[in-house]
Amino acid sequence: MSAGIGFIAAAGVAVLNGVVMITFINQLREQGLPFEDAIVQGALTRLRPVMITALVARLGFLLTALSTGTGAEVQRPRSSSVDSSLRLCSRC
Repeated sequence: MSAGIGFIAAAGVAVLNGVVMITFINQLREQGLPFEDAIVQGALTRLRPVMITALVARLGFLLTALSTGTGAEVQRPRSSSVDSSLRLCSRC
């Protein structure tokens, strides 16, 4: 159950990152840039914010993945699923 919640959280981060990228590309196209140029410019401009968002989420869940206190056996599956999901989504 906890791992399933982790996958939902990771999917939310991935979708939000995609929305940020697509919105910026659409803004560039509205400004008159050709399709290919808008994609290249948008990817170069928004890649860092997208990667930082995924990195911060992974770092936040790293603490729960390494925890050993009370409730850690419930937190660890969610943390590892989010970490692996975000690692995979960052490479897509």
